[in-house]
Formats: sequence, C-alpha cells, structure tokens
Amino acid sequence: MLYNVVLFLHILGAVIMFMAIAVLALSMLSMLHSKDTEDVKRWSGIAVKIDALFPLSTLLILVPALYLVFSEWGWGASWINVSLVALLGNSFLGPVINLRRLKGILAAAEAETDTVPSSGLMNKVRDRVLWNSVSIMTMLIVGILFLMAVKLALVGSLITMALAVAAGFALSNFILAKTRQETSTDTVSFR
Repeated sequence: MLYNVVLFLHILGAVIMFMAIAVLALSMLSMLHSKDTEDVKRWSGIAVKIDALFPLSTLLILVPALYLVFSEWGWGASWINVSLVALLGNSFLGPVINLRRLKGILAAAEAETDTVPSSGLMNKVRDRVLWNSVSIMTMLIVGILFLMAVKLALVGSLITMALAVAAGFALSNFILAKTRQETSTDTVSFR
C-alpha cells in the first residue's frame, strides 16, 4: 500500500510538472504572437507565476523517487541515474535561465508606454536562449517519461537524453523561424 501511495505522489509530481511546462509554453507562444503590450504583460506575468510550480513538482517527483529507488529499484538501474541528472538539470534551467529572462520581459512590458509592443520588447520575447531552455526542458521531461516507461540501459538512456536535447533545439528553432517569417522587421518598426 505504501509503495502505491508513493508511486501516486511521484506521478502527481510529473503531472504538475507537465501542466506547468504546458502553461509556460502557452504563455511564451502567446507573447510571441501578441499584438498588444497588455497581452505581453499578462502572459509574461502568468509565466513568472507558473515558475513556482516547478520546485513543488520537482520535490513531488524527487522525494518519492528516492524512496522508490531505495526500497525497490536501487541505483544500479541506469535509466534512474540518467533521469535524475536530467531532472536536476531542469531544476537548474528554470530559475537560472528562464525565470530571470521572463521577469525581464515582464518588466519591459510594464515599462512600455505604447499599446503596440516595441521591437525591443519583442526581441526579449524572441530570446533564443529562453526558447532553447524551455524547449529543451520540455523535451527532457518527455525523455524522462520515456525512460520511466521503457527502462533502458545506460547507452540507450544517454541516447534518449541526447535526442531530447536535439529535439528541444529543433523545436525552438522551428518556432522562432516560423514567427520571423510571419513578422518582418518592417512590420515591427511600424508598430
């Protein structure tokens, strides 16, 4: 019975993390397509607030995971070790890279006087480092979920995470390239 409750908490943490990353992605996509400064302000405010769910979800994943490792699995399963490193990597990316940049977008949106977002504000929204970080975080979470289901050996686990990072880069490049095609520099300068 205790195992099942701990497993539930572990899965609940993963669900919360997926919800948080989904809301963060929605917020960022909405900012990217915003034609109004108030929209950028609203969505960046949501993105900053949603960041509080990442530490909670990490704890809900990590504490039960440690119990499961010590009571059932042990540290010999490579997929567990690789997943742990990826989870800790995500815990670093969120506050160190994403939150600082999202707060910068919010501050810039609050400082805007025009109703149409300036090119400077939209350049902050299109920050490649932010988009790469969030996209890689998303794909690492999917990779961890894959490893939990398939339980690969070390080489397979490392390949999975390498593919997740590559997919994260590809996703952010696709999104940013698509929006650059839709919004030329002339359009931004006339706003």
